[in-house]
Amino acid sequence: MIKAYFKNTFATFFILAFLFVPFTSGGINYQYQVTEYLFSKPVIFIQDHFFKQSIKNIDFSSDTISLNILFLLLLLISAVISIILNKSKNTTIKFIPVSKTISSYYIAFILLKYGIDKIFKKQFYLPEPNILYAQFGDLTKDTLYWSVMGLSYSYSICTGIFEVLITILILIKKTRVFGLCLAIAALVNIIIINFSFDISVKTFSVFLFLVSLFALSAYIKPLWDFFFAGKTTSLNPATHADFKTPRLKILQYLSVTGFIAYILFPYLSAASFNDDNADRPLLHGAYEIEDFVVNQDTLDKMNFPVKKVFIHRNNYIIFQLNDGKMIDYFFEINPIKKQLTLQDYKKNNSIVFYDCVNKTGSLTLRFTTGKKWLMKLNKLDWRALPALQDKLHLTIDEIQ
Repeated sequence: MIKAYFKNTFATFFILAFLFVPFTSGGINYQYQVTEYLFSKPVIFIQDHFFKQSIKNIDFSSDTISLNILFLLLLLISAVISIILNKSKNTTIKFIPVSKTISSYYIAFILLKYGIDKIFKKQFYLPEPNILYAQFGDLTKDTLYWSVMGLSYSYSICTGIFEVLITILILIKKTRVFGLCLAIAALVNIIIINFSFDISVKTFSVFLFLVSLFALSAYIKPLWDFFFAGKTTSLNPATHADFKTPRLKILQYLSVTGFIAYILFPYLSAASFNDDNADRPLLHGAYEIEDFVVNQDTLDKMNFPVKKVFIHRNNYIIFQLNDGKMIDYFFEINPIKKQLTLQDYKKNNSIVFYDCVNKTGSLTLRFTTGKKWLMKLNKLDWRALPALQDKLHLTIDEIQ
């Protein structure tokens, strides 16, 4: 009785989590909007009374207190629902396999999404110029890890193909057990990376591991007996729901097709299949200061307060000071007025006028607020840096 209750609780919990834990992709955030509408008030209430240090902006992203509270609420709701389910033995017998099958498809969808993102170089993206010119020791471990992974196109493709292959194995019922075993192994590696490098998807990666473990749970004892106890055993396919009727088969094919189309649509619509070569916005790049004028006084190079300027693809302008520290501002660009509107983290705005010469790559920035700064900049060829050279040395004798 108690065992059936816990099975129903976890089976219900995972279904509710699939529905309400936001997974935003391609700019589509309907799931987040539904979750915010239903759960924001109780989450805010719990945060205000028990976690006063939590971020007030509720977005349910991984490693936030709000997401952990959401998981807790879903688990409590599942415990209540399982009391109802536990009264009907037939319902339990049917519900558990369905939940495990849905869990398998959910893991397949997530792995397919991340696999395609890796193949098209969207997850491990090329490091931005400000990262490439930063001092190694000034960067956090998660930034360093993510940046190093983004340097290798071949590694990104290989890991992406591996995740896509796991997806295919999970979707085919005869190879599902093998696929789930590979998924668990991959997710354990991801969890170790996330905790070791302090990457902020720890909660979500642990959740994915538990989903895979739940989907595989009926096969754990037979697998243990076969590999470690030397017993002859069989894997019972009845532990997952089967799509035997024509309508369910059609629903299965439509769901898989829809997932694939959903994942591929952003790449197909943009006709971009390698983010390394995707178009960068106007002014994007790294710049070194040639002349620095303050209130009409030209400074010596040794006295420049800023030595480099970087324009990030996500509309950030970053100033590298002489001591190597970085100061960043979000900006909006007006190409007609040749004007940048800079905003700091306190929402203070300032206007900067720019003038660029595309042939030479030079850029002039004129600050109109505070000290009258005039900066003349030369564009650096950041893609020529050694870290971005895709060379393969089969022997150390080839390295000069």
